[in-house]
Amino acid sequence: MSDSLGARILQSVSKGRTVLVVDWPRVTETLLHVGAVLLLAWLAYWALGVLTRRIERSISTSSGTPTVPHDPRAATLVGLIRNVGIVVIALLSVFMVLGAIGLKVGPLLAGAGVVGLAISFGAQSLVKDIFAGLFILFENQFGVGDVVRLGDAAGAVERMTLRATFLRDVNGTLHVVPNGEIKHVQNLTRSWSRAVLDIGVAYKEDVDHVMAVMRAVGREMWEDQEWRPLLIEEAVVPGVESFGDSSVNIRMMSKTLPLKQWEVARELRRRLKRRFDAEGIEIPFPQRTVHWSDGQAPALPVELEA
Repeated sequence: MSDSLGARILQSVSKGRTVLVVDWPRVTETLLHVGAVLLLAWLAYWALGVLTRRIERSISTSSGTPTVPHDPRAATLVGLIRNVGIVVIALLSVFMVLGAIGLKVGPLLAGAGVVGLAISFGAQSLVKDIFAGLFILFENQFGVGDVVRLGDAAGAVERMTLRATFLRDVNGTLHVVPNGEIKHVQNLTRSWSRAVLDIGVAYKEDVDHVMAVMRAVGREMWEDQEWRPLLIEEAVVPGVESFGDSSVNIRMMSKTLPLKQWEVARELRRRLKRRFDAEGIEIPFPQRTVHWSDGQAPALPVELEA
């Protein structure tokens, strides 16, 4: 005799037929129990949606993103929280419903635990990548659009997941870096960037005059309305950076908006070259002088007969 869902099946031997007797109070109680579980699941899902929207708004506000949907970090974190929450709510609801209709959930939980343990042993590297991805997102080490160096790979972050980071380098090559293998991050475009130029001039040049010319070029670019929106501060010339084999190297730095340092550096080089030419400032290039001892001069080339 079975008592699942409040239904009692009685075997009538004398009449040779099966009689189904429904225990309506038990059925009503079971349906109310299932309905309460479904209602709680819906309320939990609604609360999860409210919580994720608040988290997304908070992350976007703290990172300076003007609109919530365009913050990749917030979208990734909220997507993770939402997916995990939905899975937890669904599993708990299923087990509670199964318990309400009279099924034993103990063996199911034990089996799920064994399967989960086996999966965890077989996916240790995946778990490592996911945890590393979570820390990258929570700490906001970099985001989509940033230019970063991750070990031997460098480029613009094209896509981020909890498992891997996708970089596109200047040659168009896509690098897929597992998050668990990221040991050191160099973010070249966080908040602001800097164009750094080491300009070499001949030793015979007056370095004070050269530095004055370089500052004048930086001031002209700062006052140029076309380039001013890309600059945060006027370019500075700290001074002589090093003595090279054939040149005195003078450093020039310009603080720019993120991702604009290379564009600004190219324009500064162009303006410096034109200004140096106008001022007669020599930019040296490697030269080699060869001295021959007496009697060791190279033989003149032999002309081939026609």
